[in-house]
Amino acid sequence: MLKQLSINNFKLIDRLVLEFQPGLTVLTGETGAGKSIILSALTTLLGEKPGIDIFLDETRPVTIAAIFALPPNPELQQKLNDLGFADGRDEIILRRHLSLKKASGLNNRIYINDQPGTGATAAAIADHLLEFVDQHQQQTLRRPKELLRLLDTYGGLLPLKAEYSKSFHLYRQLEQEYKEWELAISDAARQMDYYRHQLQELEDAALKQGEEDELIERRHQYQQAGKLKELTREVDELTYSGGNSIIDNCYRLEEICAELARRDRNAPPTRESLTDVIDTLQEVYKRNSSYMNNLDIDEQTIDETEARLALLEKLKRKFATDSEGLLKLRDELKGKVVNFANRDSEKEKKQLQLVKMRQQMLKNAEQLSAARQKQGEALALAVNQHLNDLNLAQARFLISRETIEPGATGRDQISFLFSANPGEEPAAIDKNASGGELSRLLLALKTAIAHRYQVPTLIFDEVDTGLGGSTAAAVGRKIAAIARKCQVVTVTHLPQVAAFADQHLVIDKVVSPENNRTLIQLNEFANGQEDARIRELARMGSGKEVTAEAEEHARALRREAGKSGKGAKVNDSSSNGQ
Repeated sequence: MLKQLSINNFKLIDRLVLEFQPGLTVLTGETGAGKSIILSALTTLLGEKPGIDIFLDETRPVTIAAIFALPPNPELQQKLNDLGFADGRDEIILRRHLSLKKASGLNNRIYINDQPGTGATAAAIADHLLEFVDQHQQQTLRRPKELLRLLDTYGGLLPLKAEYSKSFHLYRQLEQEYKEWELAISDAARQMDYYRHQLQELEDAALKQGEEDELIERRHQYQQAGKLKELTREVDELTYSGGNSIIDNCYRLEEICAELARRDRNAPPTRESLTDVIDTLQEVYKRNSSYMNNLDIDEQTIDETEARLALLEKLKRKFATDSEGLLKLRDELKGKVVNFANRDSEKEKKQLQLVKMRQQMLKNAEQLSAARQKQGEALALAVNQHLNDLNLAQARFLISRETIEPGATGRDQISFLFSANPGEEPAAIDKNASGGELSRLLLALKTAIAHRYQVPTLIFDEVDTGLGGSTAAAVGRKIAAIARKCQVVTVTHLPQVAAFADQHLVIDKVVSPENNRTLIQLNEFANGQEDARIRELARMGSGKEVTAEAEEHARALRREAGKSGKGAKVNDSSSNGQ
């Protein structure tokens, strides 16, 4: 729920802090007092693009901040975790800082839980926190997607919808992959002779991993064979074959050390060390001898090496790649040839997968459509009951469902049909419903789905405009009923609505004695200020001249609200049709 809204330097507001309570909060005040400015500040905080006319004082920044209690919404919690804004607290703080710079224009900074964010991120988070209901939202009743959302919300069908959506997107993915495969096969059919020719040429070359490096190393070896032989002969002479070789000297040294040991037991024990040295030198000699023998490369080997390197160079130029690329190309061509050869069996396999996935998608769509049909009938019944309560007893509300081709939301196109008068066939809302009827229809829908609401706060902005008398009282009861299911903040001119408030805030305009500037101030009626509250309800009903009759009518409204527990009870038997 919305706990606090603070506004600084915004239009006619110098500094204002509003503390909100659960239940129904009403904002009242004379026409032009500035109630809409408070909601405008809230929408600006949540991402609405501001103009430069928002500054009360252009030398100071505009700051708007809201504190929300974190709702038990796993989707929101996951989003906060993914975006890095989950910090363990049980609140969400949104803050926007706007300043006017002559050089750069409007400077805009947004913070989420005291961390820098973006307007899009703040708006995405706000979608889980509150919803505005105003005359503009009445137009959403003409949008098929919005009608589906209302129906699915009312019927608790979001899990079914998610299951269908998953199968739909999997089917579309398989369908796209199948089309791409068909295009690839079609292209392969045109190029297959060319592919086979290329593959044959590469396979005839008998390419091997790392072969080119080995050939280049061999070439490098025989190109300097003379010097290598000279060095290896020198190693051979020094280690063993020379007249004064190191191994011979080591053997002589070993004999001397043995003689020393026989003559004097205190002589150093070096025989074992010399044995290790002789073994090492003999290993050096053997390896050198083997290497030296391999340096004798015949002309045939040289010719074969050069021919092989020339072939690899030719293939690299022809296919415009390196040795590793040749191997990769060979494998790709082999795959294309094999896939083309197996195209009929592969096509059958892919078509079977596609058919199975489509069957699953259609099964899920059928389940969703059946549930929508049932819940649509239940929602229509509930809405008609609420319309009756809202003094539209002769009105008829129907939900029609038409089966269409599968789409992202299912196979259903939903239409809301309405008629206000007896003998008049229900038709599309935009043809049959007046502004006042549309307001009450929207309110009836909101009341019907209140038990399923996913956002914890609803903001009603003068949805009762143009209503009066018993209809206004009925609207008050419905708004209060919704407030029993979630927090409701409403701007109203009707005392019949304000009488049901759990929290009553009054907005006034005052003139500052310091600079003769008009500002907005806020007053809240405390629990013990019933007389002041009665006077405000009386003013709302009669204007500036508050009469005794108006005050008595206000008291009657408060008594009526008290009898209903400050809110009409929602008829649970018609809430979801289950």
